[in-house]
Amino acid sequence: MTTDTTSSGMPPITPDHDALDLPLASATRPDPATTPAIQSLLGQSKANVSSTLGGLAEAVRDVAMKLDGTGAGLFARYVHDAADTVAGWSSAVERRSVDDLVGDARTLVRTSPAVAVGVAVGAGFVVARVLRSQR
Repeated sequence: MTTDTTSSGMPPITPDHDALDLPLASATRPDPATTPAIQSLLGQSKANVSSTLGGLAEAVRDVAMKLDGTGAGLFARYVHDAADTVAGWSSAVERRSVDDLVGDARTLVRTSPAVAVGVAVGAGFVVARVLRSQR
């Protein structure tokens, strides 16, 4: 099979083309009237993610404090470290701009596609569980 598409009037296909290299604005040109609404939705979603991570960090801290009183000191230390990590993620999401977060996601997909797929599957599972629990 040939990749010469010039006979059909299309530009030739270049094997080094990467759709992720296109700027976001040129890849999907949204209606300029909807751009503020999209930005508002993304900002609200960012705030929800940060808040959810903060709540998760507090819940993990509560578990760690309960473990402190049971004599499981080493395990409690690991749980405290996990709570600190989740709290760090929350503050990182909070202080970064939406554009920075989108850029980080693009970089993750480009450099580690398997990790990106795993994160997407995990996020989908969590969203499905949350939606199912709200019924």
